Amino acid sequence: MDNELEGMVRLDLRDYLAKDGFTLDLKESTADSFKMRRASEVLIVRERDDGVWGYFNPHDDKDKGTIIQYLQRRRGAGFSLGHCKNHLRGYAGGAFRGPAAPGMPRPVGHAPKDISHVAKRWERFNAVWCLPHYLEKRGLTLETVKAYANSIRMDSKGNVLFSHTNDDGQVIGYEIKGREFSGFAKGGVRILCRMGPIEGEPAKIAITEGAIDSLSLAQITGRRDTLYLSTGGALGPHTLNAIKALAVKYPDAEFLLAFDNDLAGEGYAANVERALEGRENVRRVVPKAKDWNEQLTLRASGGEPSRHNPASYPSGFRDTWRKDR
Repeated sequence: MDNELEGMVRLDLRDYLAKDGFTLDLKESTADSFKMRRASEVLIVRERDDGVWGYFNPHDDKDKGTIIQYLQRRRGAGFSLGHCKNHLRGYAGGAFRGPAAPGMPRPVGHAPKDISHVAKRWERFNAVWCLPHYLEKRGLTLETVKAYANSIRMDSKGNVLFSHTNDDGQVIGYEIKGREFSGFAKGGVRILCRMGPIEGEPAKIAITEGAIDSLSLAQITGRRDTLYLSTGGALGPHTLNAIKALAVKYPDAEFLLAFDNDLAGEGYAANVERALEGRENVRRVVPKAKDWNEQLTLRASGGEPSRHNPASYPSGFRDTWRKDR
């Protein structure tokens, strides 16, 4: 599943159903299971521990799945995955923000009772002391990888892993990136991959969609006073709560919404901005390419000026963001 689609299946399905004519049956709902009605149609909606929203029809065993299956079933066989993604891009990155049913409880994140097995698996993976071939092919340098090595591991297949931690620093999941596979730890929870800062408390907090984009942005800017965060391609309630906690912890840090240069990235940025509730030192920064790693690799192949040329930085990065080492 690609990053854009992973974000879409984590949108609050109750909000979409409310826009589609369903109402919430409060009497028949529980704290984590919501009954939605539209005329004689009934759906049960739940959020899984990994942040994916799903539904099932108690009167039809074949009518179940995520928002993708909901759309495809109701719009016919010709409504492809591509059609679903095009339809949902208008909502990407956050809740649907449509007219919800009165009294609808908002989602509250909850982690699995026991995910200690994730941290145990993480500790068994190899630490990264040299430059993994996969990251080298993505234009990253050994200097960059060493600077954030505490958050990086490798498995026996050569995949590169990036830890996701909770507010206490416990590893509760990890992104998996490799030439033939991209995914997330089985049984893990996406919250945030946190890299840096190298120098004291963060002056800036930059949020990207993937850990490789975080590393790429760190290499592009050369800043070591920044906390680089990766959402792992999704923006569920766990992640938003963690971002809000960091906003409280570091009230003077500037938040940089460094999501991809596309509609999904704009949606993610808007959702985080809403979650930060009017905080003043928040701004959107956009790569010149689709994402920060593509910008990095384009420059390495001669498609962009060198880092020391200010023209290689997006508007707003010059002087205040760029920091020569």
